Amino acid sequence: MTSDQEHVHHRVHLVDELRQFSTETEWVEFKNDNHHPQGIGEYISALTNAACLKYKPKAYLLYGIQDKTHEVVGTSFDPYKTKGNQDLLPWITTGLIPNPGFEVFMVDHPGGRVVVFEIDPARGRPVSFYGKSFIRVGSSKTTLKRHPDKEGAIWTRGSDWSAEICKDATLEDLDPEAVAKARSNSLSNIPPRRTRWLSGTISLSLTKLES
Repeated sequence: MTSDQEHVHHRVHLVDELRQFSTETEWVEFKNDNHHPQGIGEYISALTNAACLKYKPKAYLLYGIQDKTHEVVGTSFDPYKTKGNQDLLPWITTGLIPNPGFEVFMVDHPGGRVVVFEIDPARGRPVSFYGKSFIRVGSSKTTLKRHPDKEGAIWTRGSDWSAEICKDATLEDLDPEAVAKARSNSLSNIPPRRTRWLSGTISLSLTKLES
């Protein structure tokens, strides 16, 4: 098997693995052939935010797969076409703030052509699309502002050391000055209306650990 054949095989295998997930999986979305540009951007926002909450390294939006049965039906969707006088993907990327990063590729599956958006998770703050953030709740896409608990959780999650697990570490291993600085830096990146909530959460967590 050549390297190109292995590459194709890997992507077909990825599609088949994703098809095994339940329709309630919040970081994977299947679409038959409904590829309205606004909807694509909203789903990327919802999926990247959901992947953050579920600690998933990637989220996926797939076109060419029946939503209920997950049967591969194929799609004529071309992600490289234009939206009006602008290319579709740059238009979507411009609307994502911050841009989580995503890759688009086509898969020549035996059941039909599949278009895959492979999306990185949100880090440290929710991802919005042209000013509005979305989230997956079960199999439904909804605005993130309707779920303040989920929005607050995303603000506390990032790629910094405070999000990592140190095996066998205890409170005695923490440097008080470093903890104070990390807490200050984390709070400085959060809007004022979130700061009081997070500060109280941190204080409560430390109190429980010390008791």
